[in-house]
Amino acid sequence: GANSHAQLGLGFSTEQCELPQPLTGVPFRGEEIECVAAGGGHTLVGTIDGKLYACGWNNRGQLGLGHMNDCVRFEPVGEFGFQRLYAGWDLSAGINATGELFIWGSNVWQQIGESGVKSIHTPTRLNLPEGGRVVKVCFGLQYMAVLMESGKVWVSGKCKYLNDYPLEASSKLTIRCLWDKNSIRDVVSGDNHLVLLTGDRRIECLGDTKHGQCLNSGISEDVVKLESGWTHSACFTVNGTVYIWGRNNYGQLGRPGPPSCSLAKKLQLETDEMKLKDVSLGSQHGAALTSDGLVYCWGWNEHGNCGTDGTENVFYDGT
Repeated sequence: GANSHAQLGLGFSTEQCELPQPLTGVPFRGEEIECVAAGGGHTLVGTIDGKLYACGWNNRGQLGLGHMNDCVRFEPVGEFGFQRLYAGWDLSAGINATGELFIWGSNVWQQIGESGVKSIHTPTRLNLPEGGRVVKVCFGLQYMAVLMESGKVWVSGKCKYLNDYPLEASSKLTIRCLWDKNSIRDVVSGDNHLVLLTGDRRIECLGDTKHGQCLNSGISEDVVKLESGWTHSACFTVNGTVYIWGRNNYGQLGRPGPPSCSLAKKLQLETDEMKLKDVSLGSQHGAALTSDGLVYCWGWNEHGNCGTDGTENVFYDGT
């Protein structure tokens, strides 16, 4: 994929790497990795012994190293015990074993801190208006959404499509609660839309739907996971099926067709017998892992992010 900020941790920067590259000379082994997150130009790795490593773009302190210099190799950040990591365009977050939320990086839109602070250069605990454990974080272009163990979702930063939700007056943060959305099981964000999985496993969407990224039909199967790129989204069901919708100008939906679709359609691979184990969406491309260990990629491939040894976009049509 893209490596213009040395975010692949290979020790050098280059426009792109068109094939998956082995990482060598890193301060951790593959079997020691607990969690990974990839942002706009930086990469985070957390290990099972609680250590955090980072490399790549650091113009806003998103590596958490206390400075704003890019790093071409993975550098140790500290020992925080993170079990989950999240990376946005130029900001980062981590959740530890007790459900505490730490943030660092850009705060231009007050998405991770109080107004007046442009950036936070080291992992810093964020105190939310609601107590309790944080279970997930996702980033939009100018905001952060936080899912609590209680099922409540808090959104901080600039998010015009949520202006009907009042800001929390008791907090110094620019933050609001989606008070009418209860028992949320999962949340993901595109650049300017949110997808919510409710307690009864229905999907609700909020925000920009210019490219059909806000679903207008239901899913007949039990949904267990949500995913989102900038302007396309997907869900993974208990049966191992992926349904995908939204923008399709680069083949983001894994099939040729119109430039957008607001109907959730099944992701087609080579045969119907292939069983999927997981799915992940990048900004404008996707990747799926099959039960037998194969990885399929599709969509935008300008920087080799589909790993196909080329830069042509991948329109996969199931044939």
